[in-house]
Amino acid sequence: IDGANYTNPNTMMNKTFSFKLHADGEGAVLAKTAAETITELYTSAEKETIQNNSIDYHIAPSVSLMNDRLGGTTTDLDGGNIRYYGANPNNYIYFNCSDYSNQTSSTCETWRIIGVFDGKLKLIRGSQIGTYSWDNKDTSTGAESNFGKNDWTTARLMKLLNPSDYYTTDSNDNNLGQGLYYNSASGKCYSGQNNATVDCNFTSTGIKNDITRNMIAETTYNLGGWNSNTVYPNLMYEKERGTTVYTGRPTTPWTGKIALAYTSDYGYAADLNQCKDKTLYDYNNSTCTSNNWMKAIITNNGRNSGWLLTPYCSISSNVWYVYPVGNVYFNYTVYSAFGAVPVLSLSSELGIESGGDGSSSNPYKLSA
Repeated sequence: IDGANYTNPNTMMNKTFSFKLHADGEGAVLAKTAAETITELYTSAEKETIQNNSIDYHIAPSVSLMNDRLGGTTTDLDGGNIRYYGANPNNYIYFNCSDYSNQTSSTCETWRIIGVFDGKLKLIRGSQIGTYSWDNKDTSTGAESNFGKNDWTTARLMKLLNPSDYYTTDSNDNNLGQGLYYNSASGKCYSGQNNATVDCNFTSTGIKNDITRNMIAETTYNLGGWNSNTVYPNLMYEKERGTTVYTGRPTTPWTGKIALAYTSDYGYAADLNQCKDKTLYDYNNSTCTSNNWMKAIITNNGRNSGWLLTPYCSISSNVWYVYPVGNVYFNYTVYSAFGAVPVLSLSSELGIESGGDGSSSNPYKLSA
């Protein structure tokens, strides 16, 4: 380039020049994220097309993964969330570890991967943390009745699971139970009607350390509900993202760290090719229960009912839950002491170490 003519760029237009470029450096290949690892399992596997409630789905039986098509609303058979389904898929993963440099059953809890959502892995704890009220406020503490309030944004179970960043401290609660699971602490938790409490201790079962806390992504949870038990997973998925709620309840999503499984999560965990054309109320069918990996977790192996996140929109005090026998309903009030199983999403940048295959004997290990 002729520097003398640099003040007149027109003299340099449309010219060519040649040169040699030398660069020193270290080559690097970006590791796949955990979400990309599971997504690749699905995309590289052979697919089958099945139909449930007149909706076509792609499933990959060899890896027990399916695409939910966002409740069947996408044109593309692979255009939705990727989910694990069936009796016992290889979706085991070590999480909430005391030592991430040595991830074993002695240093970690074993959680299960629900699937890939918005580029993040969604996990559910491998067992209940206890039986607590979803909420048990009465009319003196802010509920419309003495049976509790089905508003997750103020629910006492939500406050138990999450740090105080995501809720307003209510003087009526006297700070009881708030953040105990998230902070691995002990104290009083709400369980039973009319603000009743029980002793609870999460020093060994709560979130163990800041490394784990920092792995949990801030997530948007939808709060739409529904009022009919004769519903299929695809319709429930849509309703959860809708605005049908009890009068006065929030219609916008809640942002937080830890919640519960959606009703649709439980519905899609079943093998829809086996549990074919069954509404969620009919999920007590033996074929459905034996082909739904989430049933044993949420019901504590059939010992008690387990809470779900989705509210019932026709009554102020009811939400959806799973019966011990496996079907889904909403006829109990939220003050009931049912099983609580935390659900969360991992930060999108986390990866999976090589070696684990996701089986119960060789769970995936996070690269922390």
